[in-house]
Amino acid sequence: MEEKMVDKKADLGKHDFQAMAKRLSSVPIPVQKEPSDIPDETVERVAGMMVRCGYEMGADALSALNDYMRGYNLWICGAVGVGKTFFFECLNSVRRSMGIQPIVKLSMLETQGWTMEDAAKWSERTYEMDVLIDDVGAEPMLNHYGEKVEVFPYLLEMRMARRSCRTHMTSNLGASDILKRYERRVADRFAQMFKMVEIKSKKSRRRVEPWIRQTSDGGFLI
Repeated sequence: MEEKMVDKKADLGKHDFQAMAKRLSSVPIPVQKEPSDIPDETVERVAGMMVRCGYEMGADALSALNDYMRGYNLWICGAVGVGKTFFFECLNSVRRSMGIQPIVKLSMLETQGWTMEDAAKWSERTYEMDVLIDDVGAEPMLNHYGEKVEVFPYLLEMRMARRSCRTHMTSNLGASDILKRYERRVADRFAQMFKMVEIKSKKSRRRVEPWIRQTSDGGFLI
């Protein structure tokens, strides 16, 4: 039954996509589980494992980790360079070490040149997986039957049906920017589906040593 639903999405007509965002306002939200209490020492242990992977754990990131471990779908926002994506990369390292399947990442920049059929195939392929939709707001508009349409509302609707799998997102956009881009009927769903955490401190980003250094005489040392 669910597989047929996905196949039907791949055959969207010219005006079907425009109606999709409107349906979001009436689809029940199945997402957030009842938050569970996690001992502080457990969160601290996982935080320590992420630090050993190279992550510099600031207070904002620690709050995000605590929400993640309590069962929330995370919406991590913040300026470029604060370590939003790297947070999930280090979290995936921890998951692998525990024998847990990594969170599958889709950068919205990768949707350049996508069709709605590509979006449907990705949704079907990741149907039973936890996913991270990275850089929301950076994606291009898709050309669908001669009309410019947003791909994110489509992906969002497909993920809303997942009760057993979790969906996370990162974005450089704040709540007001999200509202402007996707309109209220879609943006309001973000608040219901995700727990938003803003990372402000750049201390959370990995330090990378430069591999080319300039010497005192003006030359370069590689």
